[in-house]
Amino acid sequence: MYFQRILCICKQINYCKMLLNLWILFVVCGSSLSEIIVTSSVFVIPIGPEMFNWNSNAGRIEFTYQASLINAPDLPSWIHYTYSDKHRRGFLYGVPPNDQGDFKLEIVGLNKQTYDTAYKIIDMKVQKKENITKFEVYLKIDNLDIEDTFDGRRMERLFDVFRKELWTEAQDLHLTFLASAVEEGARLPLDPKEAEGVVLRLGSSMPFSHSLNDYEAQLKPLRRRLPCPKDFKRTSKEKMFRNAGFVLDWCSFKLISENRSLHQESARRDQSINVIGRTPLVATEHAEWQWARPKKIEIPTRNYFHEIATTVCVPTLLLLILAVLLSSTLCLHHEKALAIHKS
Repeated sequence: MYFQRILCICKQINYCKMLLNLWILFVVCGSSLSEIIVTSSVFVIPIGPEMFNWNSNAGRIEFTYQASLINAPDLPSWIHYTYSDKHRRGFLYGVPPNDQGDFKLEIVGLNKQTYDTAYKIIDMKVQKKENITKFEVYLKIDNLDIEDTFDGRRMERLFDVFRKELWTEAQDLHLTFLASAVEEGARLPLDPKEAEGVVLRLGSSMPFSHSLNDYEAQLKPLRRRLPCPKDFKRTSKEKMFRNAGFVLDWCSFKLISENRSLHQESARRDQSINVIGRTPLVATEHAEWQWARPKKIEIPTRNYFHEIATTVCVPTLLLLILAVLLSSTLCLHHEKALAIHKS
């Protein structure tokens, strides 16, 4: 009878372990998402309460999110995170390097009201772009913020201007670069209500049309004047872009191809050192990026001898010299006073 009870208890323990393992498996599988991104093309991933099965209509509850590579402290340099107060959600965006393989991101969400935390893993599936982008149009739009470019309908209006009017051959038009104008060196607007501006590139595998080449020739006189006058000349296509809701900086308009590339590339496009998940056998100038936890021995130590010598020894030495001078002065003055008194 005693052994039967022991066997019964053991069976119950094994059954509980099995349920626990199933629950852990369910949680792990349920906390994983999958996203497909394409090399040399901008991707945008929204991060909101629905990702963590939170109620997004709960009044003024605010949520914060933190994104990083799995088992790493931060994101690689070509992936960027921003939070939009307008959309009340975060956004991950960037351009995958050409040699990038699949990788994983981890997202941690925090409910500021209840301090509940949630954890999600995003499997980033990287696909190779079929048609290589050889031609790009460089634009600076003054009336947009970086969060405005995440609106798909607004960006489609910009694409339609090129697909239907300026670059009809480029039906595979896509966004190849995206950054805030301030990050690219522009100044913040004096009025905080004004947009900061964005810098972007529209790429295609098709050569530039005659309209685009003629249009760039129109804008060359603007670049000869320093500084470049933004409102010195209204271009022939100004009305077309303004009707679509875009105010362009025509001084920054450029056509970029394999033969005519920009001399100053943004750090976001440095694709030779930012590939995730591969470590080179020999360290070269094209070494691929991978984060590794540093060892305690490798952490440099700082010698405080010079600081101690500067802050303690030097003032002490000056104090001793001053004391000797004062003592000498007082002694000489006392001897002179005694000599005068005797005389």
